[in-house]
Amino acid sequence: MKPIARTQLDSVQIGQPRTYSQTNSHSKKIEQWTTSFNKKPIKDWVNVTAAGIAGDEQFDKKNHGGIDKAVLIYSADHFNYWQNQLGVPAIAPGAFGENLTVSGMDEATVCLGDRLSIHDVLLEVSQPRQPCWKLARHWHLPELPKRVVQSGFCGWYCRVIKNGQIKPKAPIARIANPHPEWPVRRAHQVFHQSPANPAELKELLSLAVLSNAWKTSADHRGDT
Repeated sequence: MKPIARTQLDSVQIGQPRTYSQTNSHSKKIEQWTTSFNKKPIKDWVNVTAAGIAGDEQFDKKNHGGIDKAVLIYSADHFNYWQNQLGVPAIAPGAFGENLTVSGMDEATVCLGDRLSIHDVLLEVSQPRQPCWKLARHWHLPELPKRVVQSGFCGWYCRVIKNGQIKPKAPIARIANPHPEWPVRRAHQVFHQSPANPAELKELLSLAVLSNAWKTSADHRGDT
């Protein structure tokens, strides 16, 4: 198993649905939207179950949350890149709506099916994160989801294999790596490649560890 060196859980974030008002850049009309994207960091121990992190709730349960997408992880190793790209003075944990901000690991080193141990919690990587319009609205940058896709710095979702508690500044251990040939970045690229590569797409969809939601979405790539 290929080790992931010096990995750490930097920060834990949770959020509740909130409604915001924002001017549409095209119509100039004020629109309201509800999201749990803006998450707040917590410093103490928090429970993690198959439903997610205690105190964290999704508004759009059709596209977010659920067993396969209980926890969203993003790498702080990308923050300098985005700070330069977005022209902002600093980017803090939670900037991409993630529950867990980590360092020492990213989409190139984390693979589908990897089991990640944090304290007594065991997570399993289920799919890449597909950026949506809420990321654009949060940053007031309509093109940001496209830029995330192009960069490959997408983040990834995990299901919870073993319930427990976590706390920031904990080491992360990878205890299983069943699909080293499928780093998150490759899965992300296969999904967004146009036209889709039928052989690679078929291989991706055959993985038992891949989330049902991603299988449904990726399956349509064969029609492009």
